[in-house]
Amino acid sequence: MKVTKLEHSGLLVENNGAFLVCDPVEIEQQLPAFGNVKAIVITHVHGDHFNPAIVSKIMSENPDVKVFTTEENAANIPGSAAVTDGDLVNVEGFDLRFFGKDHASIIPGQVPCQNIGVVINGAIANPGDSFDMPPEKVELLCVPISGPWCKTIESIEYFKNVAPKAAIAFHDAILSEFGKGISNNWLKRTAEELGADYRALTLGESIEI
Repeated sequence: MKVTKLEHSGLLVENNGAFLVCDPVEIEQQLPAFGNVKAIVITHVHGDHFNPAIVSKIMSENPDVKVFTTEENAANIPGSAAVTDGDLVNVEGFDLRFFGKDHASIIPGQVPCQNIGVVINGAIANPGDSFDMPPEKVELLCVPISGPWCKTIESIEYFKNVAPKAAIAFHDAILSEFGKGISNNWLKRTAEELGADYRALTLGESIEI
């Protein structure tokens, strides 16, 4: 599978010519056109993960696409399916196992919204805005590195607890290039301890697993 980083927490996964898109948004850069998309996963309702216009565009260009999101967000996307922790879904080219329930707290004791993570083909874990543990061992972990709910030490501990073969930096748009460098240096040190591959991909860069 080929995994391509989109902006912020956006992800494009290719498997045998079929594509899956997670959380496509346009914050500073315009996204490319997407073709042969079989599934879209929107982890939660926040605007840095869910852009209704982009989702509608992908759906119109891929009439058979399946869209999966939280119960809370499903009403915002006509034709989408609500998924919860433990749900298993097969879409052409992709086996999806959903996990988690809540967005990580920004203010202690308060849950900002529902959040759903996904394991793709038993190999790639995208937790959305959470540090929820994937339900199985994975090869590649999307590690959130910044946010009002995220501390670097939490990213490090999450990386260690999941212990994948590889990880990529995620949820990074709110950092300056200098800030990204600091966070990524800490995660690279963790990767060295784990004997894992860690990459801070830029928009359009890919990793093969």
